[in-house]
Amino acid sequence: MQEILGELPQPKLKLLVVDDESSIRRHLHSLAESLGFEVSTASDGIEGWQAFITERPQLVILDIYMPRMNGLALLSKIKADAPECPVVLITGFLNYEQLIKAGGDKPDGCIIKPLNLKKTGDLLLRLAHQHQGDAVGEPA
Repeated sequence: MQEILGELPQPKLKLLVVDDESSIRRHLHSLAESLGFEVSTASDGIEGWQAFITERPQLVILDIYMPRMNGLALLSKIKADAPECPVVLITGFLNYEQLIKAGGDKPDGCIIKPLNLKKTGDLLLRLAHQHQGDAVGEPA
């Protein structure tokens, strides 16, 4: 893995990863844990909403296309409940901009599959710093 610049602000932030692909959940869990996040995962939108309500993470990563509740629906629920919580969408589709222009709540970032661990790590650290009020670096 390429070196990721920066470190996680303290105290340790909670990150929720919601993706129906177990390999993506494992990679993101491992990456985020190595950056110092406290990580939990869910495999679909309904499980993700339950985890969000229970665990109150400070940062969320959502796949767009999932069973039972898609990422855009979950994004709307999270932003209605906690508008200050940064949410990143992850998708294998390059039509991200078209999905967002369709209206609704806007995510705070996007990760395009296949995962680039350095870019993903840098994005997570940037959002963590912004969430804690000490933003560094340029938007991704």
